[in-house]
Amino acid sequence: MLNAYPLNAVPLNGLAPSGAPAATVIEPGSSFAWTVTVTLGGADVSDKLQTSIRVACPRDGDTVASFTLWMDDAPIDVGALAGQAVTVDFHVMGDPVVTARLFTGYLVQPVFDVFTRQLACEATTRLADTFESMELDQIDLQVGGYWSPDVFEEVAGRSRWEYAQERISTRQAGLGVDRHGTPRITPWQPASISYEFADGSVMYGSVEVSLAVLTDTINTYELELDYRYTRYRQRNRNYSWEHPDAPFTAWRTDTTELPDVDMIVQATEAAGWFVRSANYTRLPPTNTELNPPWYNIHTDLLLGADWSAAIRWTQRAVEQYRLTFVVEAAVDGVGPVVERDRIVLDTDSDNDRNWEGSRPTSPILNNGDPLESLPVRDQARLDAALQVGIARAAASVIKAQRGNLVSWDIPLAHALGVDAGQGLRLINRNAVVTGAAEQVIDELNLETGAAIRTIEISTSRGAADAISDALAIPVPPEFVDEPMVPSPGALPTQLGFRSTAPEYDEELPGFAGNYSVPDANENTLERYPRRFIVDTPEIPASWRDEITAEQAVTYRLAPPIDQLEL
Repeated sequence: MLNAYPLNAVPLNGLAPSGAPAATVIEPGSSFAWTVTVTLGGADVSDKLQTSIRVACPRDGDTVASFTLWMDDAPIDVGALAGQAVTVDFHVMGDPVVTARLFTGYLVQPVFDVFTRQLACEATTRLADTFESMELDQIDLQVGGYWSPDVFEEVAGRSRWEYAQERISTRQAGLGVDRHGTPRITPWQPASISYEFADGSVMYGSVEVSLAVLTDTINTYELELDYRYTRYRQRNRNYSWEHPDAPFTAWRTDTTELPDVDMIVQATEAAGWFVRSANYTRLPPTNTELNPPWYNIHTDLLLGADWSAAIRWTQRAVEQYRLTFVVEAAVDGVGPVVERDRIVLDTDSDNDRNWEGSRPTSPILNNGDPLESLPVRDQARLDAALQVGIARAAASVIKAQRGNLVSWDIPLAHALGVDAGQGLRLINRNAVVTGAAEQVIDELNLETGAAIRTIEISTSRGAADAISDALAIPVPPEFVDEPMVPSPGALPTQLGFRSTAPEYDEELPGFAGNYSVPDANENTLERYPRRFIVDTPEIPASWRDEITAEQAVTYRLAPPIDQLEL
């Protein structure tokens, strides 16, 4: 029997078959005989092994194997050894022999002693090199998680391994290597307990507890994210003007000077605005059928006009997101232990500078809205940065709550199926502990015959009544503008060259001109300048200056619950 099942009945490093207990119970076991096979560059070098072999398999990062070989007197090309493939297989002798792969990797740092002819070998799984050879989409698929160029650096010319680590930082999981050299993702909290270590199954006196330092046990994470961008703003204002003697039949009985289309356009633009749409009541063209006949070639002269004017400007806007992630039970117990981070998105483009001078080629926006803001918000870009920030914050807090570590030793043959990332339970006269395996270290002593597996687990400090909020992206904050001045009514008209005409008002908006025929001695009558003025309001400073709006959200986190009873 091995791990409570007949030898070879359950795949090593696998789960029990359907219908078997959810957790494999490891009972106290008997002694065993074992041997080990080590290959270097495909050749079996087991007969050259000296003293001991050590294989450390953590949840995160490379698995590392260390051993020493005695090289005979034959010539050796030491420089050619680095990079050669290395495997370590452990064999439990019996009928049948049970073999477990402990390591698959590459020799990376050989040291040769020319006097003793001993070659000290350190082999790793070269996880970083594996990712450096991947394409970005392969890394995305392998690692998952979130990524944003606004939080991290652009990927061009950068390490692919760093890119993979950035992605895994947004997951509550580890990125490591299995015993066969394949990269793997292991969740911090396994779905179930894979192995239970019964009382007496672990080596006497080997249980050790390492409690987390309080200052490292983060229970509050404050994230500030400022999103700066340019609001493309446009204010619309409706104008109308009508000649007091309109329509045409009335005006013709006592004609006056009239404005034309260019005067209205120029008057609007002189104020810094532009005409976005207009309806003009033009003086009719020549019509000889009228009585008396009508002759007119100046068809841009107007008896009335209704037009919409607009002005464009830009305004820098800052959406401030103040996000807090908290484990309430931990804060209640020890007070806040805070970590902080800040992310800034700052967008700018040529469009920002071109907006104020741009003019639409056709009517745009909603005619009924006199004040329209066109924020150039890249919601997808903002969402990506928020997702990264939120995920990293939550992962940092949850990881900090897993800082208590428990380790123990067990004869290797009794726990061949145990691996990093699995859920484990220890039932001992000194402790009852559950958690996830953070590291598994195998020590094989060729001189004493000891084959020991050291298992280290992390325990999560959760609370039964804890509430966990969804890590949803917060809604954008709202900007509040000062109210605008309403559009004026119809613009007035001043007509001179009549004895009844009032004194000319040069500041009065609208049209100023003269009657065609005076009603008295023209030398005594005042002629008004023919002009058109459009009164446009000033844009308030609060509409031009940088504006901010804040959105504050608190996310309650509920770490998983593990046992740690000593």
